[in-house]
Amino acid sequence: MKRGEVLKAVVILQAICLIALTGAVLIKMWPQAFGRGADPSPSIEDGEGPDAVQPGDEVVASVGGITITKRKLTEELYEQYGDAVLRTLMLREAMELEAADKDIKITQEEMDRELASSAEGYESEERFFTVMEEQLGLSRKQVLEDMRYKLLLESITVSTVTVTDEEAEAYIEAHPEQFAPKSEYHLRWIVTETRKQAESVLDKLAGGQSFAELAQAHSLDEYTKNAGGDLGYIEDEDPFYDGAVLAEAGRIAIGETAGPIEMESGFAVIQLMGTKSTEGLAGRLLLDAVRKQLALEKAKPMAEMEEELLLRYEAAVMK
Repeated sequence: MKRGEVLKAVVILQAICLIALTGAVLIKMWPQAFGRGADPSPSIEDGEGPDAVQPGDEVVASVGGITITKRKLTEELYEQYGDAVLRTLMLREAMELEAADKDIKITQEEMDRELASSAEGYESEERFFTVMEEQLGLSRKQVLEDMRYKLLLESITVSTVTVTDEEAEAYIEAHPEQFAPKSEYHLRWIVTETRKQAESVLDKLAGGQSFAELAQAHSLDEYTKNAGGDLGYIEDEDPFYDGAVLAEAGRIAIGETAGPIEMESGFAVIQLMGTKSTEGLAGRLLLDAVRKQLALEKAKPMAEMEEELLLRYEAAVMK
């Protein structure tokens, strides 16, 4: 899979994760939003007005002496996200029913490959899970669950299309560059506006100053400066990074620095932290992966398949 496709898949995964997170919060903390437990309708036993604290309700925040209760928060969340969360829950149930009907199962091997693909660009799978938790509030279990449903929907979709081994072999032969082993560089960088500023950074590095501290103090890259300029692992042909930077990374040894490197957006000083080679799939695994890729290209759009599943299993919102 190309880098751009991976990033697109991650963006889609993150959108699904945000919806799933909202659903998890609603279901876990406030079951009455989905018709379970206590009746959320207001009472005036302990006060007047719709925002009065009711018996059994819990105050979760206050501002200017005005309280905000779980009931009010639940109603607001349900109003904003309820439809999307309910659709996600219904769709997942429909997918499970369809998978059982067609005897479709997601194997641990498939999960492992999907995780490895999603974690590309991170220094490790653990770092990937850490970022998912820090940025999206998702636990390892929730991330893996979202991956499983993504794979399940893909498997259901491709089951409607036939792609032969011969078609897959022809595609592999026509696109060998997509399946060749790739080198990756673990880089740190400091981006400056002028060559003179980059040269000043190099002088300070030669004088023994910390690369991470200089990145925090001088780098123009807001996304990496607070992490000491750490870019993580980058493929040697990654189209999202300047070719001159990647070419220079391939010429230096681990631990060495290089620069100034002229880019469209300024100048860079880089440090190579490590390298690794990513082996491509081969044999039956490669054929299966390409058959799936081609089937997804031939099949109806995922959104259309989702609507079909909801219709097939008579999904309906009762509210």
